[in-house]
Amino acid sequence: MQIDRSRFLFLTATMASGACGGAAQPGAGDPVVAAPVVTLPGEDNPAESRTAAGSPGQPGVGEPSEEVRATLEGAGSSSTDEPSVCDDGGPAPKGCDTLRAPGPQCESFFDTREMCGKLAQGLKPRVAEKAVDCLLAKSGKQSLCSFDIANQCGMSAVRKASCVEPSTQSACAPAVKACGGRLAMKDCQALLSSVNRKNRENMLACVTEGCSIDYCMYSVE
Repeated sequence: MQIDRSRFLFLTATMASGACGGAAQPGAGDPVVAAPVVTLPGEDNPAESRTAAGSPGQPGVGEPSEEVRATLEGAGSSSTDEPSVCDDGGPAPKGCDTLRAPGPQCESFFDTREMCGKLAQGLKPRVAEKAVDCLLAKSGKQSLCSFDIANQCGMSAVRKASCVEPSTQSACAPAVKACGGRLAMKDCQALLSSVNRKNRENMLACVTEGCSIDYCMYSVE
């Protein structure tokens, strides 16, 4: 018996389709519905996970940038990665305890001696040495009895011995602007560069309030 090969293959394919549940092929023009993609737990989009958590070196959601952190740390702060251009090393000067009044009529002497100690500790060593030497040169003399002598010696040292740090410009800028020309940038920078870090806030408060550095030594601690 002769078998039609093409009809045999057609019948075989039809029977196989029925055995598999009779899945019908979509006809021309029928919409094709894509099978839903099921995402298993733990297989979230890795790119999205990295974005939410923060890439290495980048702040994550809700974390302030390094620039914002630096601003919040306070005025006058400088980055630890930025080397200082000034040599601030050395011990605090001594000798304030050796100051002598010229006589009993020197009412401000004890205040002057106390302020001498504050300048020795609160100013940077090179500036402090100049301020203390200025006071020691007046020991036993009537000029030591001037109520403003410690401030004068301190300000003279600031103007002559300070090594201006460039990083102080950004800290001084708001005060200089607010004072409208009454406070010079170079004076503000010299003042901030002359004190240790814990006294910078006091100096900024002084120049902001008075628009001058002339009496800021009274704020040194």
